[in-house]
Amino acid sequence: MSQTQNDPQGWVPELEAPEYLRDKCSHMQAEAPYLGLGFKKAPLEPHLFARLQAHFRENVERFRPEGPVDEIRTTAHQTIPTLIFDDDAFNARLAEELRPFHEAWAGMSLALSHCYGIRCYQRGTFLYKHVDRQPHFVSSTICVDHALDSPWPLSISSLDGQVSQIDLAPGELVLYEGTRLAHGRPYPLHGDFYAGIFLHYFPAGGLPAGGKK
Repeated sequence: MSQTQNDPQGWVPELEAPEYLRDKCSHMQAEAPYLGLGFKKAPLEPHLFARLQAHFRENVERFRPEGPVDEIRTTAHQTIPTLIFDDDAFNARLAEELRPFHEAWAGMSLALSHCYGIRCYQRGTFLYKHVDRQPHFVSSTICVDHALDSPWPLSISSLDGQVSQIDLAPGELVLYEGTRLAHGRPYPLHGDFYAGIFLHYFPAGGLPAGGKK
Protein backbone atom coordinates (compact mmCIF):
# COMPACT_ATOMS: atom_id res chain seq x y z
CA MET A 1 0.00 0.00 0.00
CA SER A 2 1.18 3.52 -0.78
CA GLN A 3 0.04 6.59 1.15
CA THR A 4 0.68 10.18 0.05
CA GLN A 5 0.52 13.52 1.83
CA ASN A 6 -2.87 14.04 0.19
CA ASP A 7 -4.15 10.76 1.66
CA PRO A 8 -3.89 11.26 5.43
CA GLN A 9 -5.34 7.88 6.47
CA GLY A 10 -2.41 5.77 7.64
CA TRP A 11 0.09 8.61 7.19
CA VAL A 12 3.07 8.32 9.56
CA PRO A 13 4.51 11.66 10.79
CA GLU A 14 8.10 12.01 9.57
CA LEU A 15 11.15 13.17 11.50
CA GLU A 16 13.11 15.94 9.79
CA ALA A 17 16.83 15.34 9.37
CA PRO A 18 19.33 17.78 10.87
CA GLU A 19 20.23 20.69 8.64
CA TYR A 20 23.66 19.35 7.75
CA LEU A 21 22.11 16.09 6.46
CA ARG A 22 19.49 18.01 4.47
CA ASP A 23 22.26 20.11 2.92
CA LYS A 24 24.24 16.96 2.10
CA CYS A 25 21.19 15.42 0.42
CA SER A 26 20.50 18.57 -1.61
CA HIS A 27 24.11 18.79 -2.77
CA MET A 28 24.20 15.13 -3.85
CA GLN A 29 20.88 15.52 -5.70
CA ALA A 30 22.17 18.56 -7.56
CA GLU A 31 25.26 16.63 -8.68
CA ALA A 32 23.33 13.62 -10.00
CA PRO A 33 21.58 13.39 -13.39
CA TYR A 34 17.84 12.80 -13.40
CA LEU A 35 16.59 9.85 -15.43
CA GLY A 36 12.87 10.45 -14.89
CA LEU A 37 12.17 6.93 -13.61
CA GLY A 38 10.34 7.67 -10.38
CA PHE A 39 9.59 4.55 -8.34
CA LYS A 40 7.58 1.33 -8.54
CA LYS A 41 6.47 -1.29 -6.03
CA ALA A 42 6.55 -4.91 -7.24
CA PRO A 43 6.61 -8.51 -5.97
CA LEU A 44 9.77 -10.58 -6.00
CA GLU A 45 9.56 -13.83 -7.93
CA PRO A 46 8.48 -16.54 -5.45
CA HIS A 47 11.52 -18.79 -5.97
CA LEU A 48 13.90 -15.88 -5.43
CA PHE A 49 12.06 -14.79 -2.31
CA ALA A 50 12.06 -18.32 -0.88
CA ARG A 51 15.83 -18.56 -1.38
CA LEU A 52 16.43 -15.07 0.06
CA GLN A 53 14.32 -15.64 3.17
CA ALA A 54 15.90 -19.05 3.75
CA HIS A 55 19.34 -17.42 3.44
CA PHE A 56 18.34 -14.87 6.07
CA ARG A 57 16.99 -17.42 8.52
CA GLU A 58 19.92 -19.81 8.08
CA ASN A 59 22.41 -17.05 8.91
CA VAL A 60 20.68 -15.24 11.78
CA GLU A 61 23.50 -16.08 14.19
CA ARG A 62 26.09 -14.60 11.80
CA PHE A 63 24.70 -11.05 11.90
CA ARG A 64 26.99 -8.51 13.53
CA PRO A 65 26.60 -4.87 14.62
CA GLU A 66 26.90 -2.48 11.71
CA GLY A 67 29.30 0.45 11.92
CA PRO A 68 27.93 3.99 12.29
CA VAL A 69 25.83 5.31 9.38
CA ASP A 70 25.12 9.04 9.68
CA GLU A 71 21.52 8.76 8.48
CA ILE A 72 20.65 5.88 10.84
CA ARG A 73 19.61 6.83 14.37
CA THR A 74 17.62 5.24 17.18
CA THR A 75 15.31 6.18 20.03
CA ALA A 76 16.31 2.98 21.87
CA HIS A 77 19.78 3.99 22.95
CA GLN A 78 20.50 0.71 24.75
CA THR A 79 19.88 -1.23 21.51
CA ILE A 80 22.22 -1.64 18.54
CA PRO A 81 20.43 0.18 15.67
CA THR A 82 21.33 -2.20 12.85
CA LEU A 83 22.87 -5.62 12.36
CA ILE A 84 24.44 -6.67 9.06
CA PHE A 85 25.25 -9.85 7.21
CA ASP A 86 26.94 -9.64 3.81
CA ASP A 87 27.54 -12.72 1.67
CA ASP A 88 29.32 -11.50 -1.45
CA ALA A 89 28.71 -14.62 -3.54
CA PHE A 90 25.01 -14.82 -2.62
CA ASN A 91 24.52 -11.10 -3.22
CA ALA A 92 26.26 -11.18 -6.60
CA ARG A 93 24.07 -14.06 -7.77
CA LEU A 94 20.88 -12.33 -6.58
CA ALA A 95 21.87 -9.05 -8.25
CA GLU A 96 22.61 -10.78 -11.55
CA GLU A 97 19.31 -12.67 -11.49
CA LEU A 98 17.42 -9.44 -10.81
CA ARG A 99 19.33 -7.30 -13.32
CA PRO A 100 16.91 -8.02 -16.24
CA PHE A 101 13.98 -7.03 -14.00
CA HIS A 102 15.63 -3.69 -13.22
CA GLU A 103 16.56 -3.22 -16.88
CA ALA A 104 12.95 -3.74 -17.95
CA TRP A 105 11.81 -1.07 -15.51
CA ALA A 106 14.59 1.38 -16.35
CA GLY A 107 14.40 0.84 -20.10
CA MET A 108 18.17 0.48 -20.47
CA SER A 109 21.03 -2.00 -20.04
CA LEU A 110 22.46 -1.94 -16.53
CA ALA A 111 25.62 -3.02 -14.76
CA LEU A 112 25.89 -3.81 -11.06
CA SER A 113 27.09 -1.04 -8.79
CA HIS A 114 26.61 -2.81 -5.46
CA CYS A 115 24.36 -5.23 -3.57
CA TYR A 116 24.39 -4.57 0.16
CA GLY A 117 23.05 -6.48 3.14
CA ILE A 118 21.06 -8.16 4.53
CA ARG A 119 20.69 -5.30 7.02
CA CYS A 120 18.46 -5.88 10.04
CA TYR A 121 17.00 -2.75 11.65
CA GLN A 122 16.17 -3.07 15.34
CA ARG A 123 13.39 -1.63 17.51
CA GLY A 124 13.50 2.17 17.74
CA THR A 125 15.72 2.62 14.68
CA PHE A 126 14.92 5.23 12.03
CA LEU A 127 16.54 6.25 8.76
CA TYR A 128 16.63 9.92 7.79
CA LYS A 129 15.76 10.86 4.20
CA HIS A 130 18.82 10.75 1.95
CA VAL A 131 19.92 10.01 -1.61
CA ASP A 132 22.38 7.33 -2.67
CA ARG A 133 25.87 8.12 -3.84
CA GLN A 134 26.75 7.85 -7.51
CA PRO A 135 26.76 5.50 -9.40
CA HIS A 136 23.73 3.99 -7.57
CA PHE A 137 21.39 5.42 -10.24
CA VAL A 138 18.86 2.56 -10.41
CA SER A 139 18.15 1.02 -7.02
CA SER A 140 15.78 -1.27 -5.20
CA THR A 141 15.10 -2.24 -1.61
CA ILE A 142 13.71 -5.71 -0.91
CA CYS A 143 11.83 -6.64 2.24
CA VAL A 144 13.34 -9.95 3.36
CA ASP A 145 11.40 -10.40 6.59
CA HIS A 146 10.01 -8.40 9.49
CA ALA A 147 8.26 -8.60 12.85
CA LEU A 148 6.43 -5.27 13.21
CA ASP A 149 3.86 -3.92 15.65
CA SER A 150 2.85 -1.25 13.11
CA PRO A 151 3.84 -0.42 9.51
CA TRP A 152 7.33 0.93 8.88
CA PRO A 153 7.01 2.23 5.31
CA LEU A 154 9.63 3.43 2.89
CA SER A 155 9.16 7.17 2.33
CA ILE A 156 10.09 8.58 -1.09
CA SER A 157 10.01 12.26 -2.10
CA SER A 158 9.50 13.21 -5.74
CA LEU A 159 11.34 16.20 -7.17
CA ASP A 160 8.19 18.33 -6.83
CA GLY A 161 8.04 17.59 -3.11
CA GLN A 162 5.26 14.99 -3.17
CA VAL A 163 5.89 12.34 -0.50
CA SER A 164 4.74 8.72 -0.74
CA GLN A 165 4.93 6.17 2.09
CA ILE A 166 5.07 2.60 0.77
CA ASP A 167 4.43 -0.42 2.96
CA LEU A 168 6.35 -3.55 2.00
CA ALA A 169 5.49 -7.09 2.99
CA PRO A 170 8.20 -9.76 2.94
CA GLY A 171 8.83 -10.65 -0.68
CA GLU A 172 8.02 -7.16 -2.03
CA LEU A 173 10.41 -4.51 -3.32
CA VAL A 174 10.49 -0.91 -4.43
CA LEU A 175 12.51 0.19 -7.45
CA TYR A 176 13.54 3.84 -7.41
CA GLU A 177 16.01 6.36 -8.76
CA GLY A 178 18.39 6.32 -5.85
CA THR A 179 20.65 9.26 -6.64
CA ARG A 180 17.82 11.77 -7.16
CA LEU A 181 14.79 10.73 -5.11
CA ALA A 182 15.20 11.29 -1.37
CA HIS A 183 14.15 8.18 0.51
CA GLY A 184 14.28 6.75 4.00
CA ARG A 185 12.25 5.52 6.94
CA PRO A 186 12.16 8.67 9.10
CA TYR A 187 10.12 7.28 11.97
CA PRO A 188 11.11 4.86 14.76
CA LEU A 189 10.58 1.18 14.08
CA HIS A 190 7.84 -0.26 16.30
CA GLY A 191 8.50 -3.97 16.34
CA ASP A 192 11.29 -6.47 16.80
CA PHE A 193 13.09 -6.08 13.46
CA TYR A 194 12.94 -5.28 9.75
CA ALA A 195 15.37 -7.05 7.40
CA GLY A 196 16.15 -5.72 3.93
CA ILE A 197 18.65 -6.07 1.12
CA PHE A 198 19.60 -3.29 -1.31
CA LEU A 199 20.56 -3.47 -4.99
CA HIS A 200 22.16 -0.68 -7.03
CA TYR A 201 22.92 -0.48 -10.76
CA PHE A 202 24.19 2.06 -13.29
CA PRO A 203 23.59 2.44 -17.05
CA ALA A 204 25.95 0.01 -18.78
CA GLY A 205 26.21 2.16 -21.91
CA GLY A 206 26.57 5.49 -20.17
CA LEU A 207 23.84 7.89 -19.18
CA PRO A 208 21.07 8.28 -21.78
CA ALA A 209 20.53 11.57 -23.57
CA GLY A 210 17.60 12.31 -21.27
CA GLY A 211 19.75 11.99 -18.16
CA LYS A 212 20.02 15.68 -17.45
CA LYS A 213 20.80 17.43 -14.22
